[in-house]
Amino acid sequence: MMKRLSLCLAAALLAAACTKESVQPEVIPAPVHVLQAGFMESDPDTRSRLELGESVANVLWTAGDSFKMIQMTGTGYRSATYTTEDDGVDKATFTTNKTLDGADFTSTYPASACRVGRRGEMGCYLITPIPSQQKAVAGGLEEGLNRAAAWSDRQDADLHFHNLLSFIRFRVDGASVSSLSSVTFEAGTTVAGDATVWFEDGIPHIDFSKKWNTVTVERSTSITLNGPFVEGQEYCIALAPTYLKDGFTMTFRDEPGNELVMESSKSLLLSRSRMVDFGTIHLGDSWDIEEPAEVIEYVHQRKGNRKNVIAVCADGFKWGELFRFEKLAKDAVDYLFSVEPYKSYKDYFTVYIFRSCSNESGAGVTDGDHNVIKPVDNCFGSRWGSSSYSDMEADPDKIRRYLQANCPEIVSGELNYKEVPTVLIINDDRYGGICHVYSNGWCYAQVPYTYSGGPIQWSFPKYQAVNIRDDSEGCRETTDEERDEMGRHVGDWRNVFLHEFGGHGYGRLADEYWSSTTKYTEPGYVNGHFYSVPYALNVSGFYNDVPWQEDLLDHLDEWRARNSDYDRISVLHGGQTSLYYRWRSEMVSCMIDNRPYYSAWQRILLVRHILEKAGVVFSMEEFIAKDVTTDPIRPAGNTSSEARRQMAARAALVPEMPMLPPPVLHEED
Repeated sequence: MMKRLSLCLAAALLAAACTKESVQPEVIPAPVHVLQAGFMESDPDTRSRLELGESVANVLWTAGDSFKMIQMTGTGYRSATYTTEDDGVDKATFTTNKTLDGADFTSTYPASACRVGRRGEMGCYLITPIPSQQKAVAGGLEEGLNRAAAWSDRQDADLHFHNLLSFIRFRVDGASVSSLSSVTFEAGTTVAGDATVWFEDGIPHIDFSKKWNTVTVERSTSITLNGPFVEGQEYCIALAPTYLKDGFTMTFRDEPGNELVMESSKSLLLSRSRMVDFGTIHLGDSWDIEEPAEVIEYVHQRKGNRKNVIAVCADGFKWGELFRFEKLAKDAVDYLFSVEPYKSYKDYFTVYIFRSCSNESGAGVTDGDHNVIKPVDNCFGSRWGSSSYSDMEADPDKIRRYLQANCPEIVSGELNYKEVPTVLIINDDRYGGICHVYSNGWCYAQVPYTYSGGPIQWSFPKYQAVNIRDDSEGCRETTDEERDEMGRHVGDWRNVFLHEFGGHGYGRLADEYWSSTTKYTEPGYVNGHFYSVPYALNVSGFYNDVPWQEDLLDHLDEWRARNSDYDRISVLHGGQTSLYYRWRSEMVSCMIDNRPYYSAWQRILLVRHILEKAGVVFSMEEFIAKDVTTDPIRPAGNTSSEARRQMAARAALVPEMPMLPPPVLHEED
């Protein structure tokens, strides 16, 4: 049985930069090119050989060291590898027998540390993969993680290398160190994976804004240092430079899976070429500590006449991974309650986070037709196809039994499982997301940790109907100007949580996107409108009989007089995956491209549902007085062609994902 202890962990920044003198180039006849290479910074580990001092690390070239010089050619690249025989010096002489013509050279150390990636018309980029699994080396860093880069305008110019990464070092003591197997640093933001290297004023930087088709190392918000460890020795972790606004954690584990979790809520700046020293961390003499609670009340309800409960459960997280789940669950819940109307009505909610443990990590893989081809022994049976998301499902009976055994209000008899909407956060970085909705009011949504938190985007549908009414068909392409006016949405896995659970699950909203190849043959009733707990009231099957007629359209002048944002309200063709014969109330919302914005009618439906579950009477006047209409994705103010170009260029760097499948509707008493 894994155990966990929460302590406070403080950090101090101890190192400072040191600049070496430049060395004049030595002219050597071709074809042999000779140059000298030194380091502009000498704080952290930057060689295969490292000597740790009090607050700095002396960096020394080692005989046999090599770096690669790369010249981009737009659609390709050329390279030469340089090698040195010098040993134990801070400046070394390197040679190569390959000639590169032209200018603008990027050199990377070690020679094997980077690769060149191509991205269509955008040309070539230098990529450095930062591993999320690293080997513990007493007194230093695993060989190959000492990443550095230099820029020069010609091949024979001497180089001044700059460190690419940031570094953490620490020591551990206590009798339990002898059984320590791994240390995981959890940052809450991407610190590992394939990163792009770019230069500004001769200084290299890395970022994770691009997603590559060929992935060497998947993105991760954590880095694990794998032992064994020796008490009192120095150990280092290499990671991408970043600013940790909300703190960090370090998790220490032994082989059976027991863990000690040390937490810090303090912000931490991990600058490029800086080493942060955590000092000596005292682990104590035993892993036999108090087991953490399985149920965490994360949001406490303060208003209402009855409990309004949300359940957030883990699937595919082993004992040693449950702390990571806790952080993901809190991040997702925090994001949900940062979006209106959930933000303004948060006091009407109780949110439980359930540390439901799996025997194996991840989710099963299907053939896309509900047949499991790669089973995973997880808690609730989450599974889906590698290239198909429509068969994403779990075992609803297992979820119900778990709620009945662990949810406090169900155990006490105050609520039944039908009244507790549930979401599973899945320890799997594949793209996916779905919601299973039942006519009796219950639901469970499934949301994986896609791309380990990396950026993804969704776009407004390519085509839209020309005619509003249902008497004829015809479509046209959505213009770039229309897309720019609505804004281009770049988000991450939490936006799937917002759409699948906040929209489909708790909110009982239907999709409002569509495909030009999917259409209903004629206007018709929406089945979910007649469920015992009505579903999909945000869409209509008839242009002249929409659910938002009485509350919105009949009072539209009054609404517009209060706030010009209500000009967005209308009756628009397209919704519930169909281009024709379904209508929605606004051009764009969370139920189209997963943006953190619910339409006015969706907000009304959400607030009615929240208050009904909390035992409070809904008032339209109170809703209007409290309503927040801002869509943070729509451009504010400057919509010039240059602003639009920059917005489109940023979106072009992020992978665009297809719309997720519509909710699966189940008839059940």
